[in-house]
Amino acid sequence: LEKAGAPIGARVTDAEKLDATRDASLMEACRRFADLLVSAYTLHGDLAVYANCTVSVNGSDADAKTARGVLETLGARIGAANAAFLLVMAKCPEAFFESFLSTPGAAPFRFMLSQERKLKARFLPLDVEKALSTMAPDGHSAWWNLYNNITGTVTCHIHKSDGSTEDMGLAAAASLLKRPERDLREAAWRGINAAMEEHRESFASTLNAISGWRHAEAGLRSHTEQVHYLDKALHQSRISRGTLEALMETLRSAREIGRRALRAQARLYGVERLAPWDILAPAPAREGHDAVIPFERGLDIVRRAYATVDPAMGAFVDRMAVARRIEGRVLDGKRPGAYCTEFPGSRNPFVYTTYRGALSELSTLAHELGHAYHCEVMRDIPLVEADYPMTLAETASTFAQTVLGDMLAKEAGDEAALLELAWADAQDAATFLVNIPLRFEFESRFYERRPSGPVSADGLRELMGEAWKEWYGDVLSEYDEYYWASKLHFHMSGVSFYNFPYSFGYLFSLGVYARKDDLGAGFHDAYVGLLRDTGRMEAEEVARRHLGVDLANPDFWQAGVRICEEKVARFERMARIVPV
Repeated sequence: LEKAGAPIGARVTDAEKLDATRDASLMEACRRFADLLVSAYTLHGDLAVYANCTVSVNGSDADAKTARGVLETLGARIGAANAAFLLVMAKCPEAFFESFLSTPGAAPFRFMLSQERKLKARFLPLDVEKALSTMAPDGHSAWWNLYNNITGTVTCHIHKSDGSTEDMGLAAAASLLKRPERDLREAAWRGINAAMEEHRESFASTLNAISGWRHAEAGLRSHTEQVHYLDKALHQSRISRGTLEALMETLRSAREIGRRALRAQARLYGVERLAPWDILAPAPAREGHDAVIPFERGLDIVRRAYATVDPAMGAFVDRMAVARRIEGRVLDGKRPGAYCTEFPGSRNPFVYTTYRGALSELSTLAHELGHAYHCEVMRDIPLVEADYPMTLAETASTFAQTVLGDMLAKEAGDEAALLELAWADAQDAATFLVNIPLRFEFESRFYERRPSGPVSADGLRELMGEAWKEWYGDVLSEYDEYYWASKLHFHMSGVSFYNFPYSFGYLFSLGVYARKDDLGAGFHDAYVGLLRDTGRMEAEEVARRHLGVDLANPDFWQAGVRICEEKVARFERMARIVPV
């Protein structure tokens, strides 16, 4: 790949003068490079996904961590080799660009390279672009690895109400936050926060280093036009600033709906206000109602829910189970969180989570399998057209959760089951209308302050406390000031502001789901058509083409909020009639 890129690198300085006829040999070199690039990314991706999956399950696996480090360095070399190709494609005249896309096998590169051409004014000289790629593994990416190494090996001391203490990993402790016993949840939350406090300086260093790198890079790229700290997140999400502003404006006006949900939950728990350890809690256990859903039964529930949309979706869940591509065990050393990943060679998706049997974990399973189904329907699409953004990625997953909730509501055989489902709806409202936006608020304020110098651990606690107060108001008894340390999304080096895409996906998926009954038997084909376009269109174009809506218009987002408010109002009515 590096050898094939050499003749392309030699033409970067005069890329704006390239001619399709005169420079036919360079065009052929670009075509060969593009073929090699896909092969290199596929081979590297297979190995990197495998190493990352292994480390996720066992944070102490030294061999896997070493392999991951080697692969990050190789990935940086691929990025450096690709820099010349991207520069030439970004700067070349339109005629040369179109001629390249007409060469055999090059057409799938149109959308990806067109996105790069939009960034033409932000590119740096070739040697600087290569340097940034080469330094990344030991630069900002190393800090993300440090965070994973600490959280994958940290021990949380859970001091239980009976006087005993149980030690466990972070993922296992985090799963206790979804248990029905309130005293156990509080013990888990305090144990997690004690571990976060113990490593606060390390976690503050990771946040400051990653954001500092991004600010420095943005400064370098501001040679022609000013690069804002949100610009890269917007580009990665493939939305405009107008769309983000419309979304956030809607969320700010809707946060009281999320607060109403939390107040109703507090009533059912018999407390004046919920606490941070309650925001992921299940509905209060009712006599004779088994709140634990065994994994195999949970998987069957998800399968049946998917099948209500189309038999093909249910069959997909079966294939995932038979192929053993779902990791749901409770193990010490597992990293916290849940995700779906895909091997680019086989195009096989894999799901990672920690499953104890709570309804919220069943919902997470449906969520991650939604990501996997998104991968599945794009299996035959070229890899360069299958790289969809965070915003649209969260659409398929959140849609799957909605499908699950609706089926469970229809099958609920008693008031306890209906209440549990209404509780889940209320929890979604509080998450997507309050918790996710506060993460965006915190990260924005942190990035605004960071150019003045590193923000201390106490400063980060202060910023987080302010964000919680602004969004939760008085509905909680206290705030989670160490949320910046325990929430891994803030420390990811490959993507910033991994928060607003969740609320985007939630409200967008409600808009998609609202069309299910209208389209009837044709809905699944229309839904798959939408998913298949997510890697080759910007989010606004996907919305216009498949939903006929303008994402920069707050009216679209308000329509989703109204659906959410109806669910919260139903939950409030149930909370008033259920004896406490």
